[in-house]
Order: sequence, then structure tokens, then C-alpha cells
Amino acid sequence: MAVLIGWLLVAQGVMATVNGSIPFIGTAQTTITQLSLGLAWSSWTTLPGFALLSQSLPVLGQDSIPYPPILRHETSPAGNYHLILTLGKDKAGAQRTTASLFETLGDRCQQVWSHTLPHSYGPRLALVNDAGTVVLLDEWINVASPRAIVVLDLDGEVKAQHSFDDIVEVTGQSRAEVVDQAGQGFWLGGNPEMALTGDRITIPAAGGQLSLDLATGEMGF
Repeated sequence: MAVLIGWLLVAQGVMATVNGSIPFIGTAQTTITQLSLGLAWSSWTTLPGFALLSQSLPVLGQDSIPYPPILRHETSPAGNYHLILTLGKDKAGAQRTTASLFETLGDRCQQVWSHTLPHSYGPRLALVNDAGTVVLLDEWINVASPRAIVVLDLDGEVKAQHSFDDIVEVTGQSRAEVVDQAGQGFWLGGNPEMALTGDRITIPAAGGQLSLDLATGEMGF
């Protein structure tokens, strides 16, 4: 039985809703191309073996809360995986982000998984590598999150999750010290970097480098 895929992409006035796998021709191809080139309010950075979904110019709501962009898109370095983050309201009216992972298969793009994230508004940074591993870092708003680091496997299942307090503990510093040394968000000191082996990332935090083993989910400092 075919898996029903609902994929809504809004970018520079282009909208595409597709059921089933997506052929990279016509509208779908145009949409992906435009997203890959980058939108006026988006920017992306490619890391060795990993791709980083960077912060973008926020959207201001009626209550003046800076929201993340309605749509954010990142491609793995080899182009075999696409991570799509879309901002919307849940049934309770709260702003939530849905993360969807797509895999390119020849000339088609098939959804692998899609989940509404528990983060308030969504993560601040997200990464996807060529193995389909997704890492979500921090929250869009500045909070001591129980989901400061979340690693999702190829099935979209949580492989590892670390809270802000877990990060504080591994650094051996106080909560205030970690926050004071943040360069972006609540605790991030800068953009993460991927090891050449592709099995570990280092994340600037607390004046040093936090390491994350993608195989075990363990942290070090």
C-alpha cells in the first residue's frame, strides 16, 4: 500500500502539494531548485559530511514574538536527504514545527518520516547527514530546554536526548556560566562542526567544545 505523503512547500510564491513520491520534474523540481538556491530570508552552511540548517531572519507575529521562518529546508552534503521544517499551529493553537525527512531515489523524492516536534516553535539549529541522521540543537526561544540536543535516527526515532542541565553537568560549570558564554540561543557558543569520520560532531559551548557521539549519543567536554 502506497504511503500517502503530504508535502507543502511555500517559497517565493511557489506552492506544491504532492501525494506519493515526488518526481524531480516540473513544479516539484522548480520548488526544490528554488529552495536549494536559498530564500531571501534564509541561509545555510554546509559542513564536512553534514549540512547545517542555520538561523534565519525571524518572522514577527502580531504579539511581536520573533517566529522562525514558516519553512526551512536543508539538504545533506551528497543531496540524498532533504530535511524540511515547517512552522504552524497545533490543535491547541500553539506554534509548533513539523520536521519531515525525504530521501532522493533516482529522479524521485520519497518521504522517510514526518513528526511534529515538541520544541516551542522549533529547534534553533538542525543538521542532516548523508546517513539520514538528524540532530536538533537548542530551542528557537531562549529556554532551559529538556530537548537541548536531540538525535533522530533514519526512522525518525529518538536515538539520544539531552537537556540543558545535562549539558551543564558535563561541562562542570554552573548554569549561569553556560548561559553567559552562549553566542546564540540559550547555550550554543557557535556553529557545530562534523568530524571527517562522520560519526561525531563538536559543538561550541561554555567556552569549550562539547562533543556528541552520533553512534551512542554520549556527550563529552
